Amino acid sequence: MNIHKYPIIIVGGSIASISFIRTLREEGNAEKILLIYGEDRLPYKRTKINKNMVRGFNKDEFIIADKAWYTNNNVELLNVWAKSVDAEQKRIYFNNDESVEYGKLLLATGVTSVVPRLSGIEPEEMHSVQNASDVERLLEAAKDKKRFLIIGGGVEGVETADQLVRKGKEVILASRLKYPLQKLFPYEFIQPLEESMLKRGVELYSGVSVATIERVGDKYKTHLKGQELVFDEVVASTGTMPNIQLAISAGIKTERGIMVDEWMHTSDPDIIAAGDVAQHKNGVITGLWHAAEHQGKLAAINIYSKKEAHTQPPYRLKTEVFNQFLFSAEYEKIVTSEYDVLKEDEKAVKRWMYFKDDKLKAALMLNDGLRAKQYQQALMEEWSKSKVKKELPLQAPLSFNFSPSL
Repeated sequence: MNIHKYPIIIVGGSIASISFIRTLREEGNAEKILLIYGEDRLPYKRTKINKNMVRGFNKDEFIIADKAWYTNNNVELLNVWAKSVDAEQKRIYFNNDESVEYGKLLLATGVTSVVPRLSGIEPEEMHSVQNASDVERLLEAAKDKKRFLIIGGGVEGVETADQLVRKGKEVILASRLKYPLQKLFPYEFIQPLEESMLKRGVELYSGVSVATIERVGDKYKTHLKGQELVFDEVVASTGTMPNIQLAISAGIKTERGIMVDEWMHTSDPDIIAAGDVAQHKNGVITGLWHAAEHQGKLAAINIYSKKEAHTQPPYRLKTEVFNQFLFSAEYEKIVTSEYDVLKEDEKAVKRWMYFKDDKLKAALMLNDGLRAKQYQQALMEEWSKSKVKKELPLQAPLSFNFSPSL
């Protein structure tokens, strides 16, 4: 049997993959690339999906590049799921036992939703919003359902709650966290968000654990804080885990993610990894769009030699929910006693800027969304406190506007 061999194969339709291809071509590499992806559409902007539930979206709306782009960049597309990798033979197998061989392999397989095991309900009865087909399934259910329980108070859970409320649905948000987005912000930033959520009718249950959900006819019910809650559908936004199954089959080193060095190389010299599946030193898995894009670029630069090390730059998370714009960068790494913190408020705008040796190391911001790119620039360039005050002075917006989000 003839087995097709490619100089470079990518598994995973992510921004890391697209950035990898783009950078290879910019660097002058014209080798044939095979991109293997298993979803029912071209690689797309995943961060757009659960933010656009109100109006819905078509299959090609958020694609990162069209088919012509791949053709023009000498990329062959293969829309199947990879089953395993034989690193010794440098071969990728599919479910039909057919295979392809690679010279170099990029694993950019991303993450999958963690759906909790709860008494009284099967995992497949619950919704997630990790990919486009997940959200499409939820939107179909929302057509004739009114009341939703969302389990999880992280970004995904809060964004989904915002979209469902805007679609005229009733939402219960239950979370183990003391308050929504606790891992990204102190409560001072979240209090306005909570007030806005409550005003829009969201029923908040913080500091609780949903252990049992009972099916009652065509509805479900659970008990939280002594109250019986009845609802039509369940959305699980309880986190993600890196897709490391192919890496395990290949025998390369994994922990929570695929372990990589500062050049994005794995323990196998011919396999690299990038994006949400890559685990960096100190156990860091970034989970951010622009971080994955940067890693894809570095993987391309370092594919054949070690040219540019990954320094884990301070990428940010931003979200626009319930009429609040929230920006968080590096907060989870902060030990406050070691930093000089600039705290400023102006009407609806709030920010805390964390400096060490007069260099900006982390930032939190509320409702200054039009200048989000300037905050990101200040972090990347480690502005001094005086430069922040001069070039990015806090000011109340003339009118409240959100900036576009990825």
